[in-house]
Amino acid sequence: MSFLHRFFFTRPKLRRAVTRLLEGEREVEVSLLGAKLRVHSVKEHGYLRSSRLAKNSALFRDEAPVLLNLAALLADGDTFVDIGANVGIYSLTLARMRALLPKTKFYAFEANPDTFSRLAAHAREMGVVAHNIALSDHEGTLQFVAGAVSHVFTTVDNATSYSLAGETSAVPCKRLDQFDIAGDSLILKIDVEGQEKAVLDGASQFFVKKRVKAVYLDGCKEQAAVEDFLRGHGFAFLEGRTLAPTQGGVFSLLALRPEK
Repeated sequence: MSFLHRFFFTRPKLRRAVTRLLEGEREVEVSLLGAKLRVHSVKEHGYLRSSRLAKNSALFRDEAPVLLNLAALLADGDTFVDIGANVGIYSLTLARMRALLPKTKFYAFEANPDTFSRLAAHAREMGVVAHNIALSDHEGTLQFVAGAVSHVFTTVDNATSYSLAGETSAVPCKRLDQFDIAGDSLILKIDVEGQEKAVLDGASQFFVKKRVKAVYLDGCKEQAAVEDFLRGHGFAFLEGRTLAPTQGGVFSLLALRPEK
């Protein structure tokens, strides 16, 4: 990078000439952070390159826009509940908002003990209450199966071609509404590889008492049943990355309860 900086980036005439040669000189539509942008292939070449990188990175293509939208949704006194937290990309990133919104609270739930150890490494210092347990519609035990990477850790019933059939383990589970979750304005983020409806059913008392402000779902298995549950509690739907209104049927779903 120092070589590029010295012999390319700080030589503007050379940089412009090479960029024109490689890219031509044109305006092009790109997508960055969930927004459509028109950029010039030479004058905004950095954004053009970034848009190409984002297409091949789930973090920048899918999660970064959602993180921005959830951060904008947070108000002081809200409680963010990260269900299927993995290493904490949502809860630990958003917990920085406590510097601006000191009354916000953060909880994280991760079923995989190995993954949880990495989540827990920074949870306390960021003010996140972390639990190593699976969430479902009952209290008991669930059989999980591992995958080559931690984010496909799922129940045996939801195993896919990404699962390692021989690597199973028993994980304790509880309902979310069995936990003492503080606050009356909850934002739930759910990424649980097929257990979405069971998680919502296990949080039903929070919905009945109208304590849930928003739900973000990163994909779901029983989509029709999940959407019917949320509609039944008065939620309207947006596409989670772009905030475009939708009737449902999208992978990235943000459900909001209209304010009275």
